[in-house]
Amino acid sequence: MWRSVGCVLLLLTTTGAAIAEPLRFACDTPHGKRVELGVSGKNSDIQWIEDDLDTVRPSVAIDGETFSVTWGTSVATEGKGAKLTTYVFAAAHRTAASVFATRIDESTAEIFRFYFASKSLYKLTSRLADPSPDSKAAPFVATYLATCRNQ
Repeated sequence: MWRSVGCVLLLLTTTGAAIAEPLRFACDTPHGKRVELGVSGKNSDIQWIEDDLDTVRPSVAIDGETFSVTWGTSVATEGKGAKLTTYVFAAAHRTAASVFATRIDESTAEIFRFYFASKSLYKLTSRLADPSPDSKAAPFVATYLATCRNQ
């Protein structure tokens, strides 16, 4: 009898610890495009441009309501070093299907959303203000999608 009670207690304890483990995912190279003004510079002249994301390998960590996304290039390119940025969202919005969070600074707004069923990371970036007189300096909007796997 005591052995059965001990086994049940051990099972409950280990199950709670397993549930508390954060989910970690490593993602493949994302695919995406950005929108930029065309040669004329008019708002009606926009172009979808394929982004070169060959060196970008995002990763995701989810621990309860905390959602962390690492984005950037992990490979040093000619003349540039590697640049990885990790965003930690302490109060991400989590549903049964996904977890998402937004990041806003002076010139950019970003939405990161991770879908549990497809294990895919979606990133939408939008420029809020034109930081430089050159209107081609940054895209109006960029959208990226990466497929991830358990780490």
